[in-house]
Amino acid sequence: MQAIELINNKEGWFTIVLLVSFVLIALLKLLKPKQLVGYSISFFSPGFFQKKAEEFISVFTPFKLTLLAFSIIILSLVFYSSFNKLLFDSQDFQSFLKILATVFCYIFFKYIIDIFLANVLALKENVNYFLQLKYGYLFTVCLLIFPILIVNKYAIKSGYFLLFTFAILLIFRTLLILFNNKRLILGKLFYFILYFCTLEIAPLLILYKTTTT
Repeated sequence: MQAIELINNKEGWFTIVLLVSFVLIALLKLLKPKQLVGYSISFFSPGFFQKKAEEFISVFTPFKLTLLAFSIIILSLVFYSSFNKLLFDSQDFQSFLKILATVFCYIFFKYIIDIFLANVLALKENVNYFLQLKYGYLFTVCLLIFPILIVNKYAIKSGYFLLFTFAILLIFRTLLILFNNKRLILGKLFYFILYFCTLEIAPLLILYKTTTT
């Protein structure tokens, strides 16, 4: 009953979603504590994803699915905190659910297209390591932005601060991906540019266009 009242409250639902995120973190620690630590410090441990790529671990494991759910929630909270006033007239739980659904669909379909085009564009041999880096570092960004999201919500209360911090982490993620794949990029520069424009820039432009019109 109290949970329903919090959801109906203008901002009470935000606290519930954060609590759900804490539960997911606890579940991740229960499932594979070493992997959780590995993802948390992967920005400073380049060999972490190399090892995982060699092991070829399926994405459909309890740990990976839980980590994916956590990341989708955190990304949605970041986007809600940063852009909700621009995208929606009302700031409520329904608005957050729309963002959550959009983020879920974006990541799901993008991953499917990632695998397909990476094979078509002659990146088949390196696709596993590339995707491990790409999505692994995204999970790392979500783990790192989580405490910042909490501090921003209840102390700083600035969408610009949250967005700036998130952007810095994404830029760092991109630089790490480029650095760790420099041989692949230089060897297949044309295909990489085509791949990057198709899967990184175009979807964001389409997403921006659909959410602002």
